[in-house]
Order: sequence, then C-alpha cells, then structure tokens
Amino acid sequence: MTTKGVILGKFMPPHEGHVALIRTASYLVDRLTIILSASDSDPIPPAVRKGWMESLFPQAVVIVSNNGAEPLPADSPDWARIIRGFHPEPIDRVIGSEGYVADLAKALNAQHFILDPMWMAFPANSSEIRQDPFGHWNSIPDHVRPYFQKRLTLVGPESTGKSYMADVLARKFGGPYVPEYGRPYEKFRTPGPYKPEELHFIVDGHVAHRKTLSMMAGPILFEDTDPLLTAVWAEMLLGHSLPDLEARIELPDHYLLLDANTPWEEDPLRYYAKQEMRQKFFDRTKAKLEAFHAPYTLISGDWKNREAQAVAVVEEMLATPKRG
Repeated sequence: MTTKGVILGKFMPPHEGHVALIRTASYLVDRLTIILSASDSDPIPPAVRKGWMESLFPQAVVIVSNNGAEPLPADSPDWARIIRGFHPEPIDRVIGSEGYVADLAKALNAQHFILDPMWMAFPANSSEIRQDPFGHWNSIPDHVRPYFQKRLTLVGPESTGKSYMADVLARKFGGPYVPEYGRPYEKFRTPGPYKPEELHFIVDGHVAHRKTLSMMAGPILFEDTDPLLTAVWAEMLLGHSLPDLEARIELPDHYLLLDANTPWEEDPLRYYAKQEMRQKFFDRTKAKLEAFHAPYTLISGDWKNREAQAVAVVEEMLATPKRG
C-alpha cells in the first residue's frame, strides 16, 4: 500500500528548517505533495519558490495554491477543501511543525505528524531571512542562495591581480570564488587564431562554473572575469565585437576594474605583455563597462592599496543586502 502525505507552507523562502522537515516527511510517506501557499501580495513570486522546492525535493510533487490578493492563513478551514481539489486521492498523513496540522489532518481524515514544533533543531524564520539574508546565511539552502546573493566581478588586463584578488576576498569573506575559464581553455586548445565560437565555449564554461559555485559561496560571490570581459577579449583577438556573445552578458551587482599599472609577470598563457597593449585592453574594458552602464570601482595603486580598496567595496556591499 502506498502511503500519501501532504505538507502545507509558504516557503518564502524555504530554509534549512523546512529542508529538515520535508526530508523527515519523506521517511513517513511514499508519495509526498507539497502545497505552496501563495497570494498576489507575496514579496517573493510563487514561481520562484516553486522552482526552489522542485530543485530541493525532486521526488515530491509541488503544487501552487494562489489564493488571490490576500494570503490565506494556514489555520483556515478552507485548506481542507482546497487540498482535496488538488489531491482527490485519499491522504494518509498531514505533516508540519505547527498545531494547525492536527485540525487539518482531522478535516482530511488523515493522521497528523507535528515535527519539531519549536524549531529547536533548526531555529529559522523566513521573514527574518528576508529582512537580513546575510545574517542568516547558514539557514539558507544552496538552491536559494543565488536569489539573495550579490556578485562582485573582477575585470581588467592580464597580470593585474584578478585571480589573486578574488582569492584574497574569498578567503576573507567566504568562498569559493569563480575562476576564469579562459585560462584552462587556452591551455588545451589547438594553437592558431581564435574563432568566434571559441569565445562562446569560454562563456559556456564560465557561466556553468558560476551557477554551481554560487550555491556554495557566501553572501558575496567573487568572480574572476565574466562574459563582459570575454567580449573585450573577442575585440582584442578577432578585431571586432561579437553581438551574439554580448547578448549573453548578465551584469553583476558591481565590478572591480583593475588598472594596468602593475608589474608584468611572464606566463605562457598570456598575450599582451607590452604596456601599450595592456593599456589598450584596459581602455576597452572601461569603455565596455560604461557602454553597459555597469557599476564599477577603479582599483589602483600598489598591492596593499588595491586590497584595501577592494575590501572597502565588499564591506559596503555587505551593508546593503540584496532584496531579490
């Protein structure tokens, strides 16, 4: 006999307490349906929350119940009727963490399971997370983090310390950081002039890295290079822009533009050792940032000053959490 159960909640956002609750529920039933309570006034769109729940719990069925202009209280007697409409099959178990679960289970002729009602194992609150996501970062599941996360991207010519600075910032504020994908691509490519599709391969690899690492990183995702800088590389290597590549640019919350006035360090994977070419690269990067109206801070001076300037930017970003 297949045991069927339901869980009701807003999950706005889901937090580690919800994750523990639903994982526990999965041991109590064979088929779990998650009813996501929504309204037109919700600060986080229902579609976003549904995507989170489906990513976090791929074995469950996630159903959105949008109740119009105003949210429907969890203890409303209307929920039994609504749930029967979504779930016409008999329900064996209603699972949750609050007292209304017992009444809802009775109305559905099911057994209630009230788990960790005081959230003692995972003290978390969705409204508190919305107000201060950075202060509750460890309570936010991996798939939810990118929604609240800010992204800081380092751009500039070669040998200006982008990788070094990304590593320093990630160690200080929490990593990992997103590495530049162009370097491993360059190391293993067939020698010869670059082709346009190769720049797209680099963007593909970089964006894939970013999507994965963003779920592991802290409140600020540090990124060494991005598709905007790859668009500059396209102009330098091909002699013309790639509009289809530039259409793929997703601006971060802020850029750090590292100037070209640093000592050159020899590297077989680097192209532009002459200072005039490094300055040309810098000028094109700055122009690209401004063409896209991208917010950026110029980082210059010796290494100590550069680090201090970068840290100041991060601290300012942390002082103003992202609001979805």
